[in-house]
Amino acid sequence: MRYKGITRLLLLCALAASVYLLYASFGASGIAGCGPESGCDKVLQSRWSHWFGIPVSMFSVLVYGALFGATFRFGAKADQAAQRAAWRVIIPLVVLVIASVLWFAGLQIFVIKQFCKFCMTVHAAGLVASLLLLRAAPIRNAPEKPWQAEKQVFVLPRVAMTFSLAAIAAFAVFAVGQLLHKPKTYAFQTYDGRFQFDLNDVPLMGSPTNTSVIVSLFDYTCHHCRIMHWHLMEAHHKLSNQLSIISLPNPLDGRCNPSVRKTPPAHLQACDYAKLGLAVWRANHEAQHQFDNWIFTPEQPPDLPQAQQYAMSLVGSNQLARALEDPWVERTLHRGIAVYSTNYIHLHIGNMPQLIVGTNIVGGTFADTAQMYKVFEQNLGVKVPST
Repeated sequence: MRYKGITRLLLLCALAASVYLLYASFGASGIAGCGPESGCDKVLQSRWSHWFGIPVSMFSVLVYGALFGATFRFGAKADQAAQRAAWRVIIPLVVLVIASVLWFAGLQIFVIKQFCKFCMTVHAAGLVASLLLLRAAPIRNAPEKPWQAEKQVFVLPRVAMTFSLAAIAAFAVFAVGQLLHKPKTYAFQTYDGRFQFDLNDVPLMGSPTNTSVIVSLFDYTCHHCRIMHWHLMEAHHKLSNQLSIISLPNPLDGRCNPSVRKTPPAHLQACDYAKLGLAVWRANHEAQHQFDNWIFTPEQPPDLPQAQQYAMSLVGSNQLARALEDPWVERTLHRGIAVYSTNYIHLHIGNMPQLIVGTNIVGGTFADTAQMYKVFEQNLGVKVPST
């Protein structure tokens, strides 16, 4: 086989990039050079990056791994029967690769309209390697004499066609599956739909599948918010199967909150704490509860540099830096501020913290958790289990 070394190198590149994408898809690390809201981030976070919940990079690893392994069945000393068997595997896999390259490149160009450099590396290397393999494929009729057939490497045209059609059919099933399967989303809205929240895309305590959802507006530098935090943590533990809590920071700091005309001294860095908390969630959803508990434990919030160091210890310095640059942080921060401003304009409720419970808004904290549970039961029908 000609260009065997180049073909193996290309397949190895495609395989390595696929393994890296698969590793990252399980949340093991961020993609190097692929920041939040970048083209590759949008591609990898899109519905097209999975097939019924399975990362497509897993299929890529299997296909390129099989192709790379099959190329080692060639050589001057290799058995002809083994080479013929290898080509019957390689040909349909090559067709599968070409179809997948056309599919995923087309999705990036025409549907997502963004590009993932790692994905395109896989596609480019895989396409060139596949074309080289297809060019070298010994597709021809069998020699007339049986003893010649035993000593030659060939794949009958009808066999190659049958296997290729089978590969195309398999890929068609894959593509149709991607078209038909849409991941289920969970949403919550308030103010008659003016504010709508994707429960998979906001800081949330509890499962997005829970039947009851409330919105908590808080400030990391607010004294009464510290009290409310521990009330809500208790509610989260007791009502984890019924209630979900959207946690939106609303800093009482005029630098980012136009509703605050003069910033009280206690809240001078509230915007920075809010962005830091959102960035922790963006970098690692599971770390936010630990961060919030740490911030709210002392009577006063820890100094901002200390909070930044703690955040880095939870999610990693690079991940935190990328998350802080993510437009999602500013966007989510301003949504919380917008909800607070709407509450103030329409209902003249300006004290903090605030809870949106059903159609009611509670400003300030509760005397005790019993009072809070009573509000939940009256407005949501939530039943507090006896302890």
